[in-house]
Amino acid sequence: MTYDFSGKNAVVTGASRGIGEAIARTLAEGGARVCLVARSADALEKLAKSLPNDPVVIRADLASSDGWKPTAEAIVEQLGPVDILVNNAGVSNREPAGEVTEDGLDLTLSVNVRNLILLTNALSDSLKSRRGNVVNISSISAFSGSIGQIAYAASKGAVNSMTRNMSIDLGRSGVRVNAIAPGVIDDGMWKTAFDAGLDREKTMSRMAKLIPLEGRWGSAQNIADAVAFLASDKANYVTGQVLRVDGGMIA
Repeated sequence: MTYDFSGKNAVVTGASRGIGEAIARTLAEGGARVCLVARSADALEKLAKSLPNDPVVIRADLASSDGWKPTAEAIVEQLGPVDILVNNAGVSNREPAGEVTEDGLDLTLSVNVRNLILLTNALSDSLKSRRGNVVNISSISAFSGSIGQIAYAASKGAVNSMTRNMSIDLGRSGVRVNAIAPGVIDDGMWKTAFDAGLDREKTMSRMAKLIPLEGRWGSAQNIADAVAFLASDKANYVTGQVLRVDGGMIA
C-alpha cells in the first residue's frame, strides 16, 4: 500500500536512528517534508542528505526540563504548520524494584511522558490549523511485565492514556491522536543493548519463543508502515487508538 503525503509537513522526534529514521524515510518517500528532531546533529544531517523534499534538521535535547519549548518554537519557525507529529523520542532505563533511582525515574518520565505531552501541547494550535494528526510511539511494555522495566512500562502506560485523552480534547478540531505499541523490534533500543554487550543470538532466540507469528522479531520498517497508515487519510476515522505491532506477542 502506498501513501501520498505530498504537501504535508511532518515532525519526527528521535529521528536519528532505528524506528525514528525508518519513519522519517517512509514519510519523506511518500512526499512529506520532514522535520528531523534528535540530539545527534551529525546523524540528522547525514540522514537529511539522503531524503527528498528539503528536510529540516533540529537538534534538541528532550531530556531537559524545558527542552520541549525551543524545539516547538524551532519547528514552527523552520518547518511551518504541522500536519503530522510523530512522538518517537524515548529512553529505557533498566532498574528493577529495589534499585529504582530518582535520576533514572525522572529521566524516563521526563523524556517519555512530560516533554512528549508539552511538545504536543505546544504544537496543538498548529495541528488544529491543518486538521493534522499525532502518532505516539508507545510499547507493549505498557501491557505486560518485564524485569527492570518499572519506569519504562509506567511511562508507556501514561502515553497510552495521554493518547486517548488528547484525542478527545483535539477531536472537535479535526485532529486525530493515535499510538503504535511496538513489540520486539530488531533495531533502536535493542541494538543499543547488543552494542553494549548483550548476547544477540541468545536474546533473539529466547524472545522469539514468545512471538506467535513465526517466532520472528519485527523491524523498524514494520513500525514505520503502521505509522504511515495512521498518519494518512486512509485512517481519517481512526483516533484514540493504540495499535499493537507485536507479531501477536500480547495475544
